[in-house]
Amino acid sequence: MSENDIPGYQFIGKGYSVVPVGKHEGVALNVNTPQDMIKLMSDPVKVKETVVITPGGTTTFVAPLLYKKPAGIVTFAGTPESHLGIVGRNFRVPIVMTLTLEGLDNIPDGTPLLIDCAGKLGSVYIKDGASNGSAPGDA
Repeated sequence: MSENDIPGYQFIGKGYSVVPVGKHEGVALNVNTPQDMIKLMSDPVKVKETVVITPGGTTTFVAPLLYKKPAGIVTFAGTPESHLGIVGRNFRVPIVMTLTLEGLDNIPDGTPLLIDCAGKLGSVYIKDGASNGSAPGDA
């Protein structure tokens, strides 16, 4: 266990926290296109359990999902001053932007996550025993 880990979870990365809303659990789903978002929005129960993983904070098609209150949103680019960050604050949805992963290069769909948005920086954790994304250099 590293100093960043918390009981039951392994630290996988840090980024900017959009709003300090504490810890939230959910299951990862990579959403890369508007079609992915439309499919997710058609299942309101799944939305509430989902941590949306998306490439960037300027991914405007993610914003309508805020009305459905997802478990969280993680982006690999963008800042809290982006459209998603500004609107996300109003909905008090846990959002970590510009996530830098440590020890893996992706977050596979179905991965149980914990997002900690307690301050200006947000941390993302993977549940112990869950399969991690590919480590850099894996085939």
